[in-house]
Order: sequence, then C-alpha cells, then structure tokens
Amino acid sequence: MTPGSSGRAGDGEEPDTPELPGAAGRVQREIERRPRVRRGLGFVRRHWLETLAVLFLVGLIVAVGPSHLVEAYRRARWIWIVLMIPVALAIYLFRGIGWWVALRGAGVEIGLGRGVAIMFAGQTMIFMPAGDLARVALVEESGGGGEEGTVAGTIAFQELLFLALLGLGVLPRAFAVSGVALLVLVMTASHVGVFTLLLWRPAYDWAVAMVERFRLLRRFDRQLRELRPAFVAMFRWRTLLPLALCNVLAALTTYGLFALALEAMGARSVGPINIAFAYGLAHLLSGLSFLPGGIGSMEVVLVAVLARMGVATPVAAATAVLFRVVNDGLMALVGLGVGWTLRRRSRARRVDRD
Repeated sequence: MTPGSSGRAGDGEEPDTPELPGAAGRVQREIERRPRVRRGLGFVRRHWLETLAVLFLVGLIVAVGPSHLVEAYRRARWIWIVLMIPVALAIYLFRGIGWWVALRGAGVEIGLGRGVAIMFAGQTMIFMPAGDLARVALVEESGGGGEEGTVAGTIAFQELLFLALLGLGVLPRAFAVSGVALLVLVMTASHVGVFTLLLWRPAYDWAVAMVERFRLLRRFDRQLRELRPAFVAMFRWRTLLPLALCNVLAALTTYGLFALALEAMGARSVGPINIAFAYGLAHLLSGLSFLPGGIGSMEVVLVAVLARMGVATPVAAATAVLFRVVNDGLMALVGLGVGWTLRRRSRARRVDRD
C-alpha cells in the first residue's frame, strides 16, 4: 500500500492487497509487476483441479523418464494404434445410443442421430469438472427439448451404470489382491446408497430439504426435483434393458481398446482377466480422486498395477498415455467437429424460424 492511501478502493479500482513481510513480500511485488504471471496464477486458482491433473500426468512422465517413453513408442506396432481409432469411436457410438434410449425413456423428444452427435460433442468438456453435464446445454441448444433436471438425470444414471459395469472387471481378482475386496464393497455400498436416495421418495425429499438449507443452492430447486422422476423412468424395462445392453457393449469395447493399447506397446503377457482387473481398478480409483476425467490419477494407478503384473514401467506408462490420447484426446477432437456442426445447424434452424 502506498503512503497516504486509505486502503479503500476508489470507484472502479480494486482494493489494495496487504503487502506480505520479508521474502513473501518480494515475491508478491514481483508478481504484481508482471501481469502475465498474475494472470497465470489467476488461471491456476480458477482451474486448480485441472492444473493438479496435468501435474499428476507430467509428474508421471518425468518419473518414468521422457527418453524411456520415446523409446517405448519407437518400438510400438502402429497397426494396433490405428485399429484403436474405430474401436474408440464404437465406444461412444454405443454410449450415445444408450443415452438416446435414456432420453426417450425420460420423455425427451430427440432423434437418434442428434443424441449420438451430442454424446460425441460432449467429449470436448471431458477434461473439465462435471464435464459430462455439458450435454444438458447441448440438448437445449439443439432444440431437443426436455427439462434441465431431466436431461441431467439421464446423464447421471448412465454414468453410474457405466462406472458400475467397468468396476465389474475387478471381481475375478477382487479377493486375490489385498484391499481390492474392501474397495469393491465400498463402491457397491455407495452405488446402492445413491440409487436408494434417488428412488426412495422419503429419502429423496429429505436430501433435497437438506440441500436447500444452503441459500446458494436453492436456485437449483426445480432441477433437483426433476432428477428423481428421470431416475425412476430409467427402471421401466423397455428403457432399462436396451440402455443396459448398450452400456455393456460400451464397457466391453473399452476393455478392448485398452487391450489394443497393450498390444501396440508389446505388453502381450497381460491376459484378459488381468486387463479387465487393471483397467477396472484404475477407473474406480481415479473416480475417487475427483480429478477431471481421472487424468493423471488413472495413469498412475495403471502403471503401478501393470508393473506388478510384470510389465516394464516405461511400457506401462506409454500404454496408459496412449490409451488416454486415443480415448479422450482424439475423441475430444472428433467432438469439436461434431459440436461445430451441431451449432451451425441449430443457428440455421433459428434463422429459418425467424
């Protein structure tokens, strides 16, 4: 604070920041003199979860050694990497069809092609916290109709179902590896708890009342009350059976994509049961980290599990990163193109109506 200043901000001015003593004060003054550094720190504060995820991933690469990773990729069999692309597309095709079934079951009028396209377009936000919910806005923009809470309910139901199906991969070895059985029990209990809360009316009303004690959350009252009817609608057999089938196919295809990544990197010693166990365990544990998309945390778990199975650490790390690039990075690029097309068509429809 400069001499003679009152410590209050004038009109349109930001209040002075109290100066820290000693070395911390010198760092503070240096940051204030460099606007780019200040903006960078502001970005980190606003996106600290994403920053932490990137640091996890960078830390893994540094720990393994970039040169070792480059050598692992140099030996990769590119035919298997190319085959990963249609398999990754198939995953989101199955998931898109399943979500369309869920939307129709919840009373949202939307075409199959548009529902699948929105599933792909939503992958551009997968690296953001709660990025899957970006599909709510995409449905509204594309003229699909449906209340926000209803669409969010279909997304939440499918994500819980898909997570549960991927988690089944750990069961064959759950009691052979210490601690995994407990994890399975905890995840099962949490899923049962969530479904009980949403399906049992007294428990749901109690939960909504507890949430609405917080004034900031009261504006979501309508969306919260639309969530339960959407979940209940998912349990009609005409909705649940095709929805479950599509997600089973998506889960199996996801395991297949991971198997292709292992094959591409030359890790042929990992059998089908271990493939399902490694990926299922990594997917469950990365979900507990709350990092966007499990970035960084999932790769760390995969490397640790694969290394215990006898896969060389650089090969395990290269496999984990390759899977992430194809399953998330490449699909995000596809989603950008699909999203651009959807938005262009939505604007054209609005112009025609006007």
